[in-house]
Amino acid sequence: MKGFAMPILFKEFAVQMRGSRVAILLAIYVGFSTIMARLLYGALISQLDRGVPLLSAQIGQVLFIGLSLGLQLLTIFLAPALTLNAISSEYERGTALVLQTTPITPLQLVSGKLVAALSLLILLLLAVAPVFSIIFLFGGVSLNDVGRMGGLLLLSAFTGCIFGLCCSAATRQTYSATLLCYALLVCLVGGTLLAANIWSLLNAMQAAPAYYVVANPLSAMAAALVPARPPTDAFVGGLRPLVLLSLLTRGAIEAGTLEGTLPLHRATAALYGAASLLLFWLTLHLAAPYRRWRLTKVDAAFCCLLLGYLVLVYGAREWWLVGIAI
Repeated sequence: MKGFAMPILFKEFAVQMRGSRVAILLAIYVGFSTIMARLLYGALISQLDRGVPLLSAQIGQVLFIGLSLGLQLLTIFLAPALTLNAISSEYERGTALVLQTTPITPLQLVSGKLVAALSLLILLLLAVAPVFSIIFLFGGVSLNDVGRMGGLLLLSAFTGCIFGLCCSAATRQTYSATLLCYALLVCLVGGTLLAANIWSLLNAMQAAPAYYVVANPLSAMAAALVPARPPTDAFVGGLRPLVLLSLLTRGAIEAGTLEGTLPLHRATAALYGAASLLLFWLTLHLAAPYRRWRLTKVDAAFCCLLLGYLVLVYGAREWWLVGIAI
């Protein structure tokens, strides 16, 4: 354990904390969350001018839904950005040749850069925690709701970091990795929602099948937030939280009840776990300086790990298959 990923990890920590990048990211996360909370609260208070009675719990529920979706959207696009230049920068600066002369293996290189990026991302998420604490002043949200949201947020961040690392290792150019990563992300987030909406329009505004949006992290977060939804008749005017949740989870705009909404986030969590393992294994081979696809003991270990994960997922199939109505 003395040298496992430690040199790379310490070097990445030193580089990250040395410049102004961390301060800027902290300002973005905290500022975005604070501004969104203020705008949502102002929109809620404006409902009183229309004669709509508001309960304290309803305010807490809408703030929780809005902040969670906003933070998930921000994490989706910022998590890969932390690792997009992790491998490519070594080749652009010419330090990749130096690393080849050291005993550092691709596993140590990739693990060190991934742990450093995840540590920074967890720091950013912890910085936003005081903003979320305001929700508990109003009530209406349980610890189970917060735990479900936090777990899915961390899983999305973990998968996003690995995905950015894989794009960086595949192209070995930061510019190309950025284009590839965000093109695929836009297709994943926007393309799946568009496909679900088109299906709903072609089928008399019925709810689209869950498999259309099972890979969409925004849809998964919306499904995880459904138990914390406000009452169906709580709001009028332009603020309709149920419409947004219905659009993200069903592909149909329904202002009524969300009863019957599937726990899509369970299937998404199982899918992201397998995707993270496969992307990490692929990154190990892409980061190798030569003989990329030579099989080693690490591949055998990952094969066993993947098989173990698949057995675990299969054993829990009754828990997550409900999310896609199978």
